[in-house]
Amino acid sequence: MRETDWIETFVLARTARDAPANFLGPGDDAALLPPLGDDCFVVSVDALIEGQHFFGNWLDDAGLARRLLRSSVSDLSAMGARPLGFLLSIETAELPGRVGEMFWQSIDAECVELDLQLLGGNVVKSSGALALHCTCIGRVAPDQQWRRSGAVAGDLLVVTGNPGQAAQARERIARGENFEGQDRWTSPQPRLLFAAALSKALADASQQRQPAVIDISDGLLVDLKRLCAANHCSGRIDIGALIETTGSPLPEQVLGGGEDYELLLAIPASAREILEQVAARTDTPIHEIGSLTPEATDEVEVWIGDRKETTKQPGWDPFAT
Repeated sequence: MRETDWIETFVLARTARDAPANFLGPGDDAALLPPLGDDCFVVSVDALIEGQHFFGNWLDDAGLARRLLRSSVSDLSAMGARPLGFLLSIETAELPGRVGEMFWQSIDAECVELDLQLLGGNVVKSSGALALHCTCIGRVAPDQQWRRSGAVAGDLLVVTGNPGQAAQARERIARGENFEGQDRWTSPQPRLLFAAALSKALADASQQRQPAVIDISDGLLVDLKRLCAANHCSGRIDIGALIETTGSPLPEQVLGGGEDYELLLAIPASAREILEQVAARTDTPIHEIGSLTPEATDEVEVWIGDRKETTKQPGWDPFAT
């Protein structure tokens, strides 16, 4: 398929209909977005590369699109932002290849699910591995912004979902096992609704500050250390609740498996009730796993009940030997 035919078939067909006059999506040299009033733009970019993040038989074409968009918008949820749209850059050996009809039907479904709009992008022929780059754009009110910083010692450490399940599923997929339904690796669950609801609830409450938040992409332990570093604190966690049931991930999967795309929050104890109410209202599972401690060493103590845990694999590092 020629590039011009591929663009006309799959990209221009998704030009926004019934869009405002000051909105411009695919088909020109760049996208135009309507004014956001007092809100701030939030922009993030992510990549999904064959041979680095997945092997060809791990994902069908629909799963490729689903995993790309869901993992990418998770960065917006970590900022408390609502998604607006995305730019998609593709490097592929042929067209349509893996970015044909099934891929784009999945893109359409995810745009509806995540309230996203395709804004444009680029496609280039490459003799290397299939590479997809997704730039997500969102918006957030100034008093509802989330950052990694802003926490203090004593803040509660809370995770959404079940970190470790993605690594558990990825290892099963690598062994050639099949799943019934969607698993947490091929189908991450970005916490957009939860994040938007919690940031607004805290902004509306008197004398409540926003949490410090990080997206768990490289592993719970390494991302918690990053959160500690941003706040000049250390941490103490108990992961017993994440491994206690039959079939739960192993401790090393919870701590270092990565690719969870769940949220790790450091939130004031005074906001616990608001947090629990929002989690229930948005049907978001949460686990309180510990707290920040005052030592400015970025170190994290890990416990399983009354047993201290050690790990030699803190998280994902594609450049580690």
